Amino acid sequence: MLLHESINEYCSKFKLPGILEQYQHLADTASKEKMSYSEYLHKLLEFENIGREQRSKDMLLKIAGLPKIKTIDSFDYKSSSVDKTLINELLTFRFIDEFKNILLFGPSGVGKTHLASAIAYAATQKRIKTKFISASDLIIQLESAQSQNKLDNYFKRVIGTPRLLVIDEFGYVKFNENQANLFFQIINKKYELGSIIITSNLSFTKWKEVLNNDEALTTAILDRLIHHSHLINVTGESYRLKQKREAGLLNISNK
Repeated sequence: MLLHESINEYCSKFKLPGILEQYQHLADTASKEKMSYSEYLHKLLEFENIGREQRSKDMLLKIAGLPKIKTIDSFDYKSSSVDKTLINELLTFRFIDEFKNILLFGPSGVGKTHLASAIAYAATQKRIKTKFISASDLIIQLESAQSQNKLDNYFKRVIGTPRLLVIDEFGYVKFNENQANLFFQIINKKYELGSIIITSNLSFTKWKEVLNNDEALTTAILDRLIHHSHLINVTGESYRLKQKREAGLLNISNK
């Protein structure tokens, strides 16, 4: 067997795609620049590490289930009440280490989902296990798992594994008694064991209407969510209405 064939075989066997891709090119560079054997080996390991980190980020991003990739750089602070300093602090992810939550509430179209998505995306790029899901999809999946007697497995795999759980658009769909109880179980299982981000168009006084008008359950949920949390009231002009107005598709005149 030729030397390069043997190297390729070992790289495949030990799952070293970065070294497999770079070793020949780097060997030529090492020869020209008179690198020592240790320098050459170090460079190879660097390439392997960079590749592994990127593959890990890509996998975590795929598992997170973000509908669209949003970054904090594209968030329009000028049209929002959001404190940029606070968001930058949240992007250090100390809130995850401290098992704190983020509750984003405000009217439709002001950037709540953008902020939640951007924080979730940034978390995956820090190799933090993250799950993003809408409240309606979460309930559908929970009831499906329950009907198949796989609820415990769902809690462990989807809820327990991510360090950051993002629940988007809470408040648009009202829950029945079973759904409200399932939602409580989610919050209870993550309490002081992980972090949750929730976006909602409703103030806390309206949450009971979503949770089957169960005051005791609503109080228990809010108590756990708010205990360690950042409460962010997002106000401003709707992004969608703003874009339509700037495109000349919306004409609102005050009389």
